[in-house]
Amino acid sequence: MKNIPHGGRKSARLQATAHSSPSTQHPSSSRLGVLGHTGRCLSAETTAISTRTRRGRAAEPEAEGVEARVEAGVESGSETDVRSEKTAEYSRSSEAPDSEAEDEPARTEKQTKEEKVASLLHHIREAGLSPFDVFLCILDEKSPTFQRYRTELYKEDRTTLVQILEALSASPKGSAKLGAWLKGDSGQSFLRSTISAELNDLHDLHVLKGVADISPDFIKNQEPDSFAEVAPFTMRLLRGAAQTKRQEGKNSKKKPDTICDTIIRMLLYSRSNKCLGFQAQFGLYLWTTGASRQAIEAVHILGLSISYQAVLDLIQFLAGHCMALVIIAAALLHAFCYDNINISTSIHIAQKGKAETTGKVTSGTLGIVYPLRNAKQEDLLLEPLLARMRNPEYNGLQWDKDLQLTDVQNSDIHHQLLVHVINVVFKYSDEELKKDEYADARLSHKTIKLVSATKQRTEFLVSRVSTTEEASVQGNAKFHDEAYETFKRTPEQLCKYAIPSINDQLTNSRIRTLQIQRKDDENDWHRRLVFQLSMGLFHAALNLAWGILHVHRGTLKQKGSLTYWFSILEKSRLSGAKPDYHTLFAALTEVLNGLLLAAWKDVCAHDDESLGDKPTLSQKTTAFKKYTKSKPTADDIVSKATRVVNDFMTPLPEPFTLDDDSDESEDDLHANEDRDPLQAKPVVPPPLENTCEKDPARDKVHQNTRLLIRDTLFLLELVAATRDGDIGRIELILPHLAMMYRGAGSNNYCTEVLYLIQNLKYVWTPEFADIMRDIMIVNPSGIPGHNIATDINMEYTVGDIKDLIVAKGCESTWDHIGDISAAIDHFKALKRKMGKFLDLPHQNKGHSDVDTSKLVWRVANTVEKEGFLAFKQDRQGNTSTKSSADIVALGAERLRRGTLDSFNRKFKDFVAGKASYGEDLEDDLPQNNLTYTSNELDDAGNDEN
Repeated sequence: MKNIPHGGRKSARLQATAHSSPSTQHPSSSRLGVLGHTGRCLSAETTAISTRTRRGRAAEPEAEGVEARVEAGVESGSETDVRSEKTAEYSRSSEAPDSEAEDEPARTEKQTKEEKVASLLHHIREAGLSPFDVFLCILDEKSPTFQRYRTELYKEDRTTLVQILEALSASPKGSAKLGAWLKGDSGQSFLRSTISAELNDLHDLHVLKGVADISPDFIKNQEPDSFAEVAPFTMRLLRGAAQTKRQEGKNSKKKPDTICDTIIRMLLYSRSNKCLGFQAQFGLYLWTTGASRQAIEAVHILGLSISYQAVLDLIQFLAGHCMALVIIAAALLHAFCYDNINISTSIHIAQKGKAETTGKVTSGTLGIVYPLRNAKQEDLLLEPLLARMRNPEYNGLQWDKDLQLTDVQNSDIHHQLLVHVINVVFKYSDEELKKDEYADARLSHKTIKLVSATKQRTEFLVSRVSTTEEASVQGNAKFHDEAYETFKRTPEQLCKYAIPSINDQLTNSRIRTLQIQRKDDENDWHRRLVFQLSMGLFHAALNLAWGILHVHRGTLKQKGSLTYWFSILEKSRLSGAKPDYHTLFAALTEVLNGLLLAAWKDVCAHDDESLGDKPTLSQKTTAFKKYTKSKPTADDIVSKATRVVNDFMTPLPEPFTLDDDSDESEDDLHANEDRDPLQAKPVVPPPLENTCEKDPARDKVHQNTRLLIRDTLFLLELVAATRDGDIGRIELILPHLAMMYRGAGSNNYCTEVLYLIQNLKYVWTPEFADIMRDIMIVNPSGIPGHNIATDINMEYTVGDIKDLIVAKGCESTWDHIGDISAAIDHFKALKRKMGKFLDLPHQNKGHSDVDTSKLVWRVANTVEKEGFLAFKQDRQGNTSTKSSADIVALGAERLRRGTLDSFNRKFKDFVAGKASYGEDLEDDLPQNNLTYTSNELDDAGNDEN
């Protein structure tokens, strides 16, 4: 035994202990003995291999090398006594003579892992055990002997256990065994604890105090979560249940993620009713889209929504949040706009006496606050504005200085109208000619002054609906006081800064009358001078369209009149004095495009050398299509468009006679009776030189067609400039709008335009004028190119409230209507948010925009067939045709010969506080209503122009 080292002797003692009687052993000694025997066998086997492959080494160092390799092969943390026993085994085996190893070295191939394991399993079987008994003994948590092995096995960076499980799952039988275990109590307990742990973590992230936590910021910023990263195990199980392997591999469009995420939200809500963020929003979404109480309650039971009563509570809380934001915005620099709202109540009204019974239609007022984020306080100071208004040196507007345009301005207007003419050839060329292929600036509108809405979304906050009607002067005053008391502002706080207000003409007129009536009140708030007014561009376009209809309506027998064209186009609901704006505007643009298309065909046919002097209808159409396919240059397109403007939309001059509708004095008449109206600078487009060959009275249809094209082009420019957000283009045509309103008989809007011109030039400071320009056009959606007039945003908001009220059947509850109105913008935001989350189509999959090109071509063909664009002296039916008024020339003459002086006198009276200011001219246009819902009985006396 002298060759056995110290460690070997200790191993021998352990071996002797292992062979002692069973009565003196530890309960697990038999297993320890087997493991010790296994270690010795492994040592001996490894030593033999090492001895045969290594030559010329001493026994002791070779034993130490094998010791190290065995140590690394088992685990790095093996017991010291086991290591010593391995060394002893090696020492005993090394007592063989060295001569055999030196003289005849046996070189054998290295054993594979399988061969080593097979040799080891032989010894385990001899001990009466299976390898799994060994594995289970090591994994037994009750045995502290192998704790270090288990610790190493369970470390995060160890993959041994994962490899074992993957090997089992790769085997069909092993996979079946694992599946059976998972279905058993232990497996289900394991799955439940794993899923529960993930959901517990999610609970802390999604728990709320209640529906009161659903604020506007929550709706705006809280996007629906994706749980693939925060709950990966649960999501994998749900995905596996939601689709087959074939679907997972081949389906690239339909994914189950939304369904799986929603199931997790339902589970969270089931575990805790405080995890209600999604359920609250989805329940509110169902309510805003018209879902019934029963439907919401059913979805609530399924865990997708809060209860119906909780939805109503949420609306109330959300309205409170919104009003708090309104109060904050009203305390800062802001604009304030408002309009009436008329609610049709139920037909089953409880009759409680004449005094107490509510009417079929009840009216209120809705206000909107626009924060002026880009404005400076010094720019909205009220005193400088009032000082400029009261400037004694200001004598009022002058025709030559303020309404007559310069050559540069006339050239700019001509360019803007020319672009509308050019757009027709691109639009109706069957896509042969595309505008985006041209980089020439002459083919696009010239940008003059863009508003901030073209760069960012316009923020606006809606206040609660008030039961106070603004249909009177005193109603306006009462609503002002009520609104700013709700905003928690005192009269003293409101006197320092101006408040821009964009409204329809009638509301502005009532506010100005109120300013006259309260001229002697104690401060500028009570005098209502804080409100700086401007007309709404939508109502301006609306009244201009009605004016054009009033002037060009004609009769069915009168060729070229609007009634004639409406019949050709088979249009309905346009026979009233003031029809729906959108229906009328669509019809006017179709007629205009048809007339311009006919002009383009005529010009193209004239330039086609292959055609004769009198080309047929089909030849003109062929010439037009041939031209569009030829890819003409920008110079040629501009040249032809200029000929269209000069030859077909410029009115022929006619003798001017002053009509009876003039408000000028006798002195004004005598002072102006010798003045030739054509001596002034021409308007755009200028009348042609008067020649005997083309007397407009000899072909009234031709002249009426020219005037209709010109007038409708100005309407189109007003609408297009608003859509593009270019307030500079609108300001450029304000003098023409004043003339057209006055010539068409819309006298009140003529006055409104004159006020705007005066304020922009003389009353407002340049900085405040820019603020007013900026607030006249807004972009609530934030989408480029979707700018709208501020007053149509008010109309849309009123319409949204009415639609929601009608859908929910709560017309008679004004408090509830107030909650709805305050949160209406966030309802719309929530609908967009849920639509995006659920990938709901904005339109039907088969939706396509209405194609009206056939109607436009019908107009163009009729024009060519009847020859409306060609001057025909003494045309058949000319004597029975009524001439349409040239509203630009007529309006210009009325302005110069009395209206402008009358406006200046009234403004001086207004500054002096005289009541004569309220004596406005009566409009020649018939009064009517503007309605937005088909089932409204409304408002004959309340809606405003």
